[in-house]
Parts: sequence; C-alpha cells; structure tokens
Amino acid sequence: MRSLLLSILSLLILIGSFGIFCVHSEKTLDQMIEACSDSVMPAIEEQRWEQAFSHFQTQYDTWHDYRKTALFFLDTETINETDVAFAKTLMYIRARDLSNGSGELLALQAQLTFLYENQQIRPENIL
Repeated sequence: MRSLLLSILSLLILIGSFGIFCVHSEKTLDQMIEACSDSVMPAIEEQRWEQAFSHFQTQYDTWHDYRKTALFFLDTETINETDVAFAKTLMYIRARDLSNGSGELLALQAQLTFLYENQQIRPENIL
C-alpha cells in the first residue's frame, strides 16, 4: 500500500509540474511571438536595424531563460532547432539583411507556434 501511495504522489507531482510548465510556456511563447510580430518585424521592414536588434535581443534572452526549463519537458531536437533559428535570425538582423532577416523571423514565429501546439495535451500529440 505504501508503494502505491508513493507512486500516486509521484505521478501527481509530475502532472502538477507539467501543468505549471504549460501555463508558463503559454505565457512566454505568446509574448515572444507577439513581440516578434509587433515590434521586431516592423523595425526590420522599416530598416531600423538598431531597434530591431535591441528588440530581438530581448526575445533571444527570454528564449534562453525559457529554454532551460523547456529542456526538462519538451523534445530536445525541437528546442535545438528553435535555438538555431533564433541564432540565424539574430545574425541576419546584425548583418542588416532585409530579406533573410524577415524570412527567418517569420519561420521562427511559426516554429514557436509549433512548439506551443506540440506541448499541449491533446489526442493527436499523445498518439
């Protein structure tokens, strides 16, 4: 009986931790996606490179904080792909490359959306 109770308690702790992570993840990813579309993309399109770099650097720092936690709960390969997309976007903005910078930023936004949708507990994600 003691083992059963310990197993149930462990399961509840895991489920609770994942639930807390989901709430934190939803808020963080929504904020990053919104910031990319509302502040970084307009700055890139208007070729205000310093402002675009500053705004994106803030999102890059937020990503690295989020990444530390996400590695416990999400697929490492997906996290690494998103990390590479962040680095490429940052370099394109630093290089003042309008075409590649805006294109990579859009791809990054799609990847962040995909990351968010993949972590949700839904039948298609379980199977």
